[in-house]
Amino acid sequence: MTEIIRSYSLYFNTREANSGNSNNCTFIFSTPIVLTNSNNRFLISTPMIELPYSFSQINSTNNNLPYSYSDGLSRSFNSTTMNIPEGNYNITQLCEQIVISLLLDILFYIPASTLAVGSFAVQYSSSLGIVTFFMSHTYSVTITLQFSLSYVLGIAFGFPQSNQTFGTAIKLTGPNKVQVNPITSVYIRSDNLKFMTNYEAIVDKYQNSDIVAKIPITNLPNSIIYYRNDVKSMINNKELSSLNLYISDNLSTSYTLNMNGVNYGIYIQIDEIMIKTTNAYKDKLENPTVAPPKQLLEQRDDLLRSLIDKKNKLLQDIEDMKLKNKTEITNTEQKVDDNNVSI
Repeated sequence: MTEIIRSYSLYFNTREANSGNSNNCTFIFSTPIVLTNSNNRFLISTPMIELPYSFSQINSTNNNLPYSYSDGLSRSFNSTTMNIPEGNYNITQLCEQIVISLLLDILFYIPASTLAVGSFAVQYSSSLGIVTFFMSHTYSVTITLQFSLSYVLGIAFGFPQSNQTFGTAIKLTGPNKVQVNPITSVYIRSDNLKFMTNYEAIVDKYQNSDIVAKIPITNLPNSIIYYRNDVKSMINNKELSSLNLYISDNLSTSYTLNMNGVNYGIYIQIDEIMIKTTNAYKDKLENPTVAPPKQLLEQRDDLLRSLIDKKNKLLQDIEDMKLKNKTEITNTEQKVDDNNVSI
């Protein structure tokens, strides 16, 4: 059982933070928020958030795709420098971009290569929702895309987290449907709030969490996401003189998300509550005792039944006596009336 002692409404915009930027910032309170009683606790919630969809689905935390290359002219290399430019893509744009990025990276390692954009074919089937990679060229080429090291791009193209090979002799078809918007949720977190009962298993194993709010992404890029949330989380902080807020997504283990310089607004409510104790599960005997034998319980029940029977018989006797007395009184009154008539 809880009772709200005091509530604080905090309205913030990240452009007015004392330090940092919209990705990670800190607000300093001119008047600290302090518990009125050390036995009380704070609950925190975010009734309203206005988050611009300014971040990129393909960004610096997930846009790198290592690969290995070999061809029929005995040339081969391993590359870790092929990147998809940051941005938001539909699947057709992403298929076109990976061809350009691959070709530019191959030409960096083999400037004399005769490969061109037309040597690659990355096709999307809208009816099946899958992508196929293959090549055609005057000499054989084999490319292994290391999706084992690029989980997010694997999701985007519909491949599991394992290496995949295609080339002039190998056609590669994704086993899964594409998902070019793999960031499905944004999380507002805090470094200085000590949550008591928040846990997560989003991009890492089950662990304590610092999530203030989870915002589902249902809008299109460059729009505003309006999010309401009444969930309240208990924190262990006795006082708050500042508040740190930073943003992550549902994919990156770096727990960062680039808002690209665009600020957001957030309304935070902090309730101080008094926790009332109850006796639930606390009632107990002062001294342990041995349960009475079954025979004694049966004797007790027999005695109780006997007493009830006697009580009922006594009540019935009283009623009978009342009825008898009433009858006698009636008879006596009748005799008096008869005597008066005779006189």
